Amino acid sequence: MKSKLDKYLYTWPHEELNAQSGWKKSQHKGFIEHPMPESEEKLANDSRWPGFFPSAICFVTTTNGKQTALEKVVGATIVNRFPFIVALSFCTKPLSKRHYVREEFIKMLEEGRSVAVQYFEPGESIDKCMNAINTIDDNEIDKRIGSTGLKTIKAQTNDCKVFTDAYMVYEAKLVKPGKDFEGQKIFDKPYTDFGSHRIYYLEIEAIQLREDICKGESQVHWRSLPFWDPKNELQPKVEGISKPLMDVKYQKGYASDYMFPAKNTTAFYYDRIENGMCIKHLPPLPEDQVEVDNDKARWPCFFPSSVGMITTYAEDGTPNLMPCGSTSILIRHPLCIAICVSYAKVNVRYAPRASLDTLLKNKKFICGVPFVNETVIDGIKYSGNISSAQDKHKISNAGLAFMNDDEGPVLNALPIHFKCKVVEIVRLGTHFLFLGQTESILVREDVSIENKLKWYSYPDVETAKAEVKI
Repeated sequence: MKSKLDKYLYTWPHEELNAQSGWKKSQHKGFIEHPMPESEEKLANDSRWPGFFPSAICFVTTTNGKQTALEKVVGATIVNRFPFIVALSFCTKPLSKRHYVREEFIKMLEEGRSVAVQYFEPGESIDKCMNAINTIDDNEIDKRIGSTGLKTIKAQTNDCKVFTDAYMVYEAKLVKPGKDFEGQKIFDKPYTDFGSHRIYYLEIEAIQLREDICKGESQVHWRSLPFWDPKNELQPKVEGISKPLMDVKYQKGYASDYMFPAKNTTAFYYDRIENGMCIKHLPPLPEDQVEVDNDKARWPCFFPSSVGMITTYAEDGTPNLMPCGSTSILIRHPLCIAICVSYAKVNVRYAPRASLDTLLKNKKFICGVPFVNETVIDGIKYSGNISSAQDKHKISNAGLAFMNDDEGPVLNALPIHFKCKVVEIVRLGTHFLFLGQTESILVREDVSIENKLKWYSYPDVETAKAEVKI
């Protein structure tokens, strides 16, 4: 059956991965490699990402009280839990026709200090917004919302326009200077400037979710991993080594095909219903937002995010793997991977990780891109529930083979790896954001024009099956 998502299928690579496009044989068997960063001339000709990373697309509105603006954002990500913060990245330096300065949008955002992050079902609303963004320049950005022809209303907590076709809305404001739960200062500025982009940190004040989804009559369906079919051997045979028992008191689940709401997700607890949307206001103080219960401390609503397989070496040389559910590309030049790691002592879900000390000391990591594959998904589940402090053979016991590299272990089964050095660390409240500049990209030899990775950058909404209604 044809899916609503079919027209939005994204595939990579765009061109042959050969010497002409900057790729060479890697020291790692079965991989090729692309050194980074690219030249300004190459970027001007084609500033598409030189390697694939699965990043969702959302639409963002803002206002300065007089004018309104609409922009798309690739790779919006939740970077902190208490307070609940979303990061949005906008280009501030001209790279190409694709990556140009979002001058008027940035100006309006900083004057109004608020946004509404919105998601639509695949179809006409997305197409109309994309057409407005692609055909109306940034210097006439105030015309975009009207040109869509879509109905809007005012947001609940600010003056931003909200499209009535949106099934999910996050209303947020620029963060203010404050202190975290350890008394450390955070947010001297509400943004980070690095390279070609500015990363804004916005505290979520309210969430709107369409009533039929909230009540379980419909479900958001999200595939967080790309499709891919390896043509070469997936990996050498892996033998588990003295595998310890996982803590049965609490285990974090993982599914590449995620549905919200469902029996294994936290319900969306709303305050009231208005205009067909269930509305939840978050407490204004972070200490009032904290949930110690592991399940209640989950994100209060669905937000599309992707997993990065972060590998490092401990101080004693022990190879380590940490699946990171808030991984994104936030800077185009130099290409930077952003990962978020908990440092606050909240509960089992949010607690200091062994990987945290390693990242703070070594200031380098590798980010691997997983795909829909039983061996890979089993590896995510195991490595996401046990610490390297408990299991010195964590990667092997996760069922994954690896090769050693200076930055971290390279996982044989994964199609793509980004080798990164940490260039910025931002304290956010409960999490550190590590900004990793990509020094080279590794790709399996069986990734090609004939055998592409496939990806949908939008979630879908479908009628829920009777047995999963809540």
